[in-house]
Amino acid sequence: MISILHLSDLHFGTEIPEVLAGLRADLARDKPTLVTISGDLTQRATPDQFRTARAFLDELPSPYIVVPGNHDVPLYNLYERFFRPLRRYRKYVTDDLTPEFRADDLVVMGIATAHGKTFKNGHIVPAHLAHVCTTMTPSPARWKVLVAHHPFSIPHGVDDEPLHGAKEAMPRLEACGVDIILTGHLHVAHSTDAAGFRTDDRRVVEVHAGSAISHRLRGESNGYNRLDFDGPVLRLVNRLWDGERFVDGPSKLYRRDEPREGEPTFIKLETKEGTQVAVADEK
Repeated sequence: MISILHLSDLHFGTEIPEVLAGLRADLARDKPTLVTISGDLTQRATPDQFRTARAFLDELPSPYIVVPGNHDVPLYNLYERFFRPLRRYRKYVTDDLTPEFRADDLVVMGIATAHGKTFKNGHIVPAHLAHVCTTMTPSPARWKVLVAHHPFSIPHGVDDEPLHGAKEAMPRLEACGVDIILTGHLHVAHSTDAAGFRTDDRRVVEVHAGSAISHRLRGESNGYNRLDFDGPVLRLVNRLWDGERFVDGPSKLYRRDEPREGEPTFIKLETKEGTQVAVADEK
């Protein structure tokens, strides 16, 4: 079985020590096939915060893919923000803005959506999108996964805007075979149709992750997602912090069929409520 632990919005500089310890314990126990981190490793892109993030990455027991978020771009240093927005990210994390991972029936790619001239909602660099499609299209892998920070669609009830250019990018990503998009930014865990139709049966499923370890919350507990792939079946579990440990929250079970004209790729087989853990927004 292939497994991915999907983390997002760690915001080092605002981390809760006991939650970080719980996350490390889960990672050591589960040893997933891959860890994906969909941006915002830091709170304010300072060297100290990046060094802490680098140490966390070095301790991971599994391979990982990481992409930058808008908080990984300096906010107050305008020269850095507009002329060298990802200099510190490249120095401390990685110089690769379209990272790639392959294993068995899985190919995962990351794409940078955070850039100095976009203060919040991000955009896709056309060359990066073309590179993703050039890589994904010929791959024989059963599962093709894209990792980005900014959401391609917004869940009901969340006051935010999708990634700039998402509407134009989605047909290309669908055509090159992307099955799942892992995103963050909203600090809300949810799975939805990446094209914005929000139906249970869909061609491309977008999985949003909440904030893994930061006190910057949006009405729900710290959490991350676990994706288990077993042949054509995907089990998606939202893991939530209950005050002492991470526990299984809501989960969904999907079967992925071969796409046919006018029909969905993903069929939802099962939904479980799991543990519900709500918290107040950060003041």
